[in-house]
Amino acid sequence: MTRWALEAKRVGAEPMHRTPPSRTPSSRPGGSAIPDTWDLGLRDERMAWVAGLRSIPRRVGLLGMIGVALVVLVGLVALLGPGLSPYGKDDVVWVDVESPDSDSPSAARRLAILAGPSLSHPLGTDNLSRDLMTRVIHGSRIALIVGFGAALMGTAVGALIGIVSGYFGGIVDIAIQRVVDSIIAMPGIVILLLFTQIGERSLTLTVTALGFLGTVSAARVVRAATLSVRGEVYMEAARSTGASDLRMMVRHILPNIVAPIVVIFSIAVGTNILAESGLAFLNLGVPGPSWGNMVSEGRAFLDSKPMMSLAAGGAITMTVLGFNLAGDGIRDGFDPTRRSG
Repeated sequence: MTRWALEAKRVGAEPMHRTPPSRTPSSRPGGSAIPDTWDLGLRDERMAWVAGLRSIPRRVGLLGMIGVALVVLVGLVALLGPGLSPYGKDDVVWVDVESPDSDSPSAARRLAILAGPSLSHPLGTDNLSRDLMTRVIHGSRIALIVGFGAALMGTAVGALIGIVSGYFGGIVDIAIQRVVDSIIAMPGIVILLLFTQIGERSLTLTVTALGFLGTVSAARVVRAATLSVRGEVYMEAARSTGASDLRMMVRHILPNIVAPIVVIFSIAVGTNILAESGLAFLNLGVPGPSWGNMVSEGRAFLDSKPMMSLAAGGAITMTVLGFNLAGDGIRDGFDPTRRSG
């Protein structure tokens, strides 16, 4: 018997004429409130979310949280930095100097080539009199676009290939794995150099090349994860109900292998940033203020002005380290057996 029926019986009214009470706490005869089941459910759900968020630092670990902090810092610099800098990425910096001609009191101007750090230029200037900090900030945008774009492409395509290969097995699995093994057998730098010969250097070409290279590694990891869940009882139960292959892969396999896919993606971002910097160092990457280009341009001035290379090199190190630490923390968070302590 429903709650409002019991209440109607108590007051002598007919249950069929009684309207259900609103979802608000009712009162006992003594005046104490009885919380509604709906409110209790919402409260429990909110408490579960709060508890889950509070457990993230413990699950990810100290190093993982340091990695997340570095990633957030680089993201904020890439998002807000160019708008805060008073210089453009290719703006030439001039400085005023006193004229050597005593009859001319006016000041002369010259290029601030390889100027040291100062309040107006915290990292100094490069060999073309451009502000180094501004170029490092603009380089962070290129690094994150390439890193996330290539990681998204490689992880998505690789996950699709891995799920299909692991789910169907047989000749399909053998054919896909032979192609994957053939690509993995080739040195990665050779594949990237082949892509650079397709067309002019561009952001799209670099993202495509790195995304293709990341597809094969993602495919192997996802295939292994698919094989581990393919024989589970819930898969057999879904198959016995007549579920199609597409439904099996999308509704039953994919949700159960999200953890390795997320880990692959987070680590791939840092790997792609490092690879793009290597291509730019060889003058084969994205044109413009790329961190790899800046390191390459500063090689000739390592003895006299090492800041040209150190600024970009430090940015590469901090960003890649942040993504790797965050990826390791996410992996440990999904797999409690890997946590220390």
